Amino acid sequence: MVKEVISSKDNTRIKNYRKLHTAKGRRKSDQFLIEGVHLVEEAVNYNQPVDTIIIEDGFKHDLNIEKFKTLYVSPDVMKSLSTLETPPGIAAVMNQKSPGKLDFNRVLLLENIQDPGNLGTLIRTADAFGFKTVLITPESADPYNPKVLRSAQGSHFHLNILQRSAAEAAESFKGIKIGTSLNDAVYIDDFNKPDGDIMLVLGNEGQGLTDETLNLMDINAKIAMPGSSESLNVAIAGAIMMHHFKS
Repeated sequence: MVKEVISSKDNTRIKNYRKLHTAKGRRKSDQFLIEGVHLVEEAVNYNQPVDTIIIEDGFKHDLNIEKFKTLYVSPDVMKSLSTLETPPGIAAVMNQKSPGKLDFNRVLLLENIQDPGNLGTLIRTADAFGFKTVLITPESADPYNPKVLRSAQGSHFHLNILQRSAAEAAESFKGIKIGTSLNDAVYIDDFNKPDGDIMLVLGNEGQGLTDETLNLMDINAKIAMPGSSESLNVAIAGAIMMHHFKS
């Protein structure tokens, strides 16, 4: 059987896939695009809803993808689909999965995180420290932005990621809600880790948590910093907090 290779960047399917570079295109189709062997492998290994795997003609790999729909494309077409300067040779169109059962033992709530790299790193760190549910406010960066996906390194496929307003998420949570603040807060080393379910809440890079969200917290916490820096990047602060409050 002759293998068909799409060589036109104006092919209808290719044009539709390029729309997944934008948040509007992702919302409209409920799909997103991943790139590279590692992310595709994670999606396959964790039985994620893969729509189509896209392979540059001649690209060598050892992934077990026989059961998936595949599309072969020319190098120029792959370059038009890639958000990277050097396309990795393999990509996949993913269907966004339906939300799973919430695991309330450890929840991470992210309010208005703007930087895609920070958001992806926080998702990856949540995966590392057992925060199985990540709630992201609609004003945050799109969790399926290509930069977020690359920073998270496949952790999207291990977690339950949902978009919720901060008030809705906090008010519906029955465990201990721990906000992060530099003011009117206690050092994490100065109180015992609460028993039971914990929601850790992190805020915007420049402004932190809104006053409305802080007022919904049971505890406002901060990290002791004996050095001269006044603050930490939100992803670094989140990593320290999540390690401290891990299961």
